[in-house]
Amino acid sequence: EEMPGEEGYPAYLGSRLAEFYERAGRVICLGSDYREGELTAVGAVSPPGGDLSEPVTQSTLRIVKVFWALDDRLAARKHFPAINWLTSYSLYADRLQEYYRMNVSEEFPDLRAEAMAILQEEAELEEIVRLVGVDALSPLQRLTLETAKSIREDFLYQNAFHEADTYTSFEKQYWILKLIMLFHHKAKEALAEEVPMSEIAELPVREKIARARLIPEDQLKEKFGEIEAEIESQIRSLYNKGDGGF
Repeated sequence: EEMPGEEGYPAYLGSRLAEFYERAGRVICLGSDYREGELTAVGAVSPPGGDLSEPVTQSTLRIVKVFWALDDRLAARKHFPAINWLTSYSLYADRLQEYYRMNVSEEFPDLRAEAMAILQEEAELEEIVRLVGVDALSPLQRLTLETAKSIREDFLYQNAFHEADTYTSFEKQYWILKLIMLFHHKAKEALAEEVPMSEIAELPVREKIARARLIPEDQLKEKFGEIEAEIESQIRSLYNKGDGGF
């Protein structure tokens, strides 16, 4: 009779889980003809009460290198996929940077890192907003909240029932993120020139950024190029408005 492990689970829990997940990978099959394939293993662990410290969850996290934390609060807000971007992670991110630079864009890894930093900052600012209200934030902090909202709703959100949004290529992901961060950088420059945040937030191009994920794959460069130009021109118009024209 085997001795029980933590919380009554069998002592071999970790090794059995490892045997399952270690089957995943890229392989060259045995045989006379050359065959190469890949196997991805995705496991769903549902701990009682959402307690991530229980043994099955912890044993799984020690083995796998990617964690998607499903969040019932996101599901209640109809945000799908309901994956919490702050607690989820991938230990492959650094190893994939070179692939992204060669096959997507040189700036894609940096855009991703900057977007994650903004989402982290949003979580910190939300605590301030809950305590003293949004009026206590500086214009730059309000811009951070607006950009984080755009990342969440225009980039991380997905409509699985829309033809153009069901599947998204790396190239399209790059373009969407590039638009969001371009608006953020240009808006930041405008704030430095004392353009009111309220005017920046009301620019019509923001609606086009929000709908960019619905652009078909065969129209990416054309449509996204147009939106880029509109971001530049509409923010530039705020400078002209403030100076009474040049």
